[in-house]
Amino acid sequence: MIDIENYKENVSIPRPPDVVTILWQRNPLDRRAPRTIVEATVIGSARPCQQLLQNGKRYRTAAECLLDNGFKQITNERLGVFGIAVFVRNS
Repeated sequence: MIDIENYKENVSIPRPPDVVTILWQRNPLDRRAPRTIVEATVIGSARPCQQLLQNGKRYRTAAECLLDNGFKQITNERLGVFGIAVFVRNS
């Protein structure tokens, strides 16, 4: 017979993944201009990169931080001078 009380103590519900979406833009008059963040949304946690996800910050710096801290880039779609990138980290 299984001891239900003991079994409950050993079971844990996994944490959902951390998800970061970034809307970025590039100056259409200067193709060499860096991409900058227009808006970022975080579901879960973006630590330690949270401060880099603010409006006006460089997209590349934020993306490199996320990738260096366990996130994987799921998509990066260009929409003219704008783009959307999605990063996911399983905990």
